[in-house]
Amino acid sequence: MLNTFGLLWDDNHQALLLEQRADIPDGWSFPGGFVEFGESPDQTIVREFKEELSIDVEVQQMFEIGSTVNLHNSWGDAQENVSMGFIVKYLAGDIKVDGVETLSAEFVPIDPEPKMFVPSAQTNIHRI
Repeated sequence: MLNTFGLLWDDNHQALLLEQRADIPDGWSFPGGFVEFGESPDQTIVREFKEELSIDVEVQQMFEIGSTVNLHNSWGDAQENVSMGFIVKYLAGDIKVDGVETLSAEFVPIDPEPKMFVPSAQTNIHRI
């Protein structure tokens, strides 16, 4: 599966917009999600920011491509996920979460390093 995530910095480049998800509420997550049929990864990240946070963003550049293996996904199968991270630019809108998939969102300082909800996201925060 192909997954995307976005990095949106605050004006001072000291904090990233992170979200707390309903499915795994322990820790922070990058906004993003799986690429849908017929979409490019760029289109996916723009759509996901709109769906999850009600804001419009524009992809500026790719941050990384990575791969993780989940030995037991929600169906009980092993699954490899390829993820593409993008640095995005804020265009318009007020942050508003849906309360279903995304419980909250805020600009979280990266120092000290925030606790992320999956190891691969924690690795990315550490690299940042």
